[in-house]
Amino acid sequence: IANTSRQVRVPPARPKVELPLKVGQRAPDFSLRDRQSNLVRLSDYACGPGAPAWKKKRQVLIDFFRTDCEPCRRELPQVIEFQRRHQGRVQVLMIALLEEEDGAGKLDRFLAANPLPFPVLVDAYETVAKKYIASGESVTLPAIFFIDENSVVRANFVGLEKDLEASLSKVLAGK
Repeated sequence: IANTSRQVRVPPARPKVELPLKVGQRAPDFSLRDRQSNLVRLSDYACGPGAPAWKKKRQVLIDFFRTDCEPCRRELPQVIEFQRRHQGRVQVLMIALLEEEDGAGKLDRFLAANPLPFPVLVDAYETVAKKYIASGESVTLPAIFFIDENSVVRANFVGLEKDLEASLSKVLAGK
């Protein structure tokens, strides 16, 4: 698995970053492999209008993560708790970006030590990151997107979120 030379920026606080994907826009569909090599698509969960009636729609929380991102690791317990609280209603997907040096190996070791209750998808070439969180030649982490069942971005957070549940409470209530 390869990785690009894109820099990762880890801000000290909640930065003002211009993201390519904004609240209110349709989230671009993507296909990435999980750690078991299963192909996972955003449209497997958030389908958008015109989806077949048999397809169960869900809201999706996407967490962009990298093993060398300390704020990403500090925010992870909140993401796990969020998944636990909203399991039937919201699907959490972690999108893992890989470090240049042994990125896949570091991710495997991290996941072996920290099993997660949701799919971890690998964005080895940062194709999804470029559509969601790229700003110039770098990506800013941590980054979280909340997407409704119609594939519309309802919230995004860049930088460490101190209380994820509280930050998403209005979105979860449909406001």
